[in-house]
Amino acid sequence: MKGLSLPKTDYSQIADYYDEVRAPPAEVWLSKIIEYGEINESSKVLDVGCGTGRFPLSIQSSKKPLICSLEPSIDMLKKAAVKDESRKILWVQGDGQKLPFRDDFFDCVYMTLVIHHIEHKEIALREIYRTLKKGGNCVIMTNSHHRMKRHILRCFPGVIALDLKRFPTIPHLKSLMVKVGFRNLHYHVVKHDEGFLPREECFDRVRKKYVSTLTLLNEEEFQKGIKIFEEKVKQKYGEQIRRITGFDFVIGKK
Repeated sequence: MKGLSLPKTDYSQIADYYDEVRAPPAEVWLSKIIEYGEINESSKVLDVGCGTGRFPLSIQSSKKPLICSLEPSIDMLKKAAVKDESRKILWVQGDGQKLPFRDDFFDCVYMTLVIHHIEHKEIALREIYRTLKKGGNCVIMTNSHHRMKRHILRCFPGVIALDLKRFPTIPHLKSLMVKVGFRNLHYHVVKHDEGFLPREECFDRVRKKYVSTLTLLNEEEFQKGIKIFEEKVKQKYGEQIRRITGFDFVIGKK
């Protein structure tokens, strides 16, 4: 992976419709971040790559910690700030590889499906380590290669191949965290049964490019791919598609 140039999502192009095509964070993902991050009302928390603020808004509403939310895309950040009616979250435009915060400040730093967007992952992890207090927790929610290979988007040509290049493997991520200095590493697979999704609704979500990887395909690739995807899904699944989602959590303590 070293020296490999990978395409990057331009979130300024998808900010307007991002919330429409992404389901709200399930309670299980929020509760696990709170649990693994040991977040309570006295915590100082940083969300790296907050997007339109779905996770920090929910966590702030639930546990009332002090939350700083960092996002490189000003368009995504504006969407988040508009939703923050309480005005209790600090919204900051910035780069996860150069955090604009002082040393030893946060009790928890977390990121949700963000690590694959960061080019220099070790640098970002060092920045997280620097800004955490002694005993603070780093919580990374991501996808394992094993899980991606089983995802329904394996039916869409080229998508999984892109993600296997973009996402670090869990062993590699853990080794980077150890190298940076994190201790007491633990890893959890958390699953959530979302019930059944009508096949046509699944197709609609894919047509709207509900995951960032789909935006990396040029229009010709996308149009060819969606036809193949829909045909394969019709062959493999029925009218209703059972959705059991899962994410991988890697947690380390400073």
